[in-house]
Amino acid sequence: MIRKSLLFLLLTAMVGVLSAQSLRFELNGEALENNAIVLCDSLTPWGEMIQEMEIRNLTDATLEVMVEKEEIQLVEGSQNSFCWGMCYTPAVVVSPVALPILPNSLNDPLEAGLSFHHNIDPNYSGDPSQFLNGTSIVKYYAYPSDNAEDRICVEVWFTYNAEEVNEHQAFVGRAYPNPASSTVSFDVKSTGTLEAVLYNLLGQEVARQTVNGMSQGKLSFDVADLQAGVYFCSFIADGQPWKTEKFIVKK
Repeated sequence: MIRKSLLFLLLTAMVGVLSAQSLRFELNGEALENNAIVLCDSLTPWGEMIQEMEIRNLTDATLEVMVEKEEIQLVEGSQNSFCWGMCYTPAVVVSPVALPILPNSLNDPLEAGLSFHHNIDPNYSGDPSQFLNGTSIVKYYAYPSDNAEDRICVEVWFTYNAEEVNEHQAFVGRAYPNPASSTVSFDVKSTGTLEAVLYNLLGQEVARQTVNGMSQGKLSFDVADLQAGVYFCSFIADGQPWKTEKFIVKK
C-alpha cells in the first residue's frame, strides 16, 4: 500500500513536471492563461490594428524563443503579420530566428519586442471609409526553439465596426520615437474631447494633457525629466476610457 502511494505521488509529480510550461504571455503586466482570448479594437489612423504583448521566461535558463501565427479566420481583404525583434510580412508564419529571453524575465522590448498587427485598409488609403468591418481571429504561439511542443498560445480577435468608431470620432497612432529620450508624440485625430494621461509601471500618474476638438494633429509629452523605464499613455475619449499605448523612456 505504501509503495502504491509512493508510486502515485511520483507519477503525479512527473505529470506536473511534464505539463509545466516554460513560457507565459503577459499583457500590460498581467499574466494570461494559456489559450486566452484577447480583444483588440484599437486602430491607427492608417488602418492598422496593433496588439502589443510580452513573453515571460518561467525557467532558470536563457531560452531561445520562436513565435508563430495561425490565421483562424480573416476578414476578406485584411492582412495579418507580427513583429518579433523585427517586423515580418503577412506571408511569414514562423519567425525565421529565435530570440533570447533571460531566466525568469520578460522579453527585452528593445531587442525582442513582440506585437501583432492587422491591416484592415486594403488600399493603404488612410481613409476610414475604406476600412473593412468585421472580426478576424488569429492564434499566436511562442515556444523554445529546441522544444516546439512546449508552446503557449494566445488568441487575438481583431474587431472593427465603423459605426462604433464614429461614436468615438478619435484615432491615436503609436508612440514615437520609441524609445524616447526627450519627447514622445502621438498622431491624433479627434473631434471631441480627448484626454491623455501618462503612468509609470507603478500606476502613478506623471503627466496629463487634454485636447478639445482637435481634428488632426500631434500630441507630445516632455519626458526628459522622467526616469528610464516603461510608461503607459491612456487615452480617454469624451470621458470614457478608450485605449492605452506603451512606450519606453531611455537615457
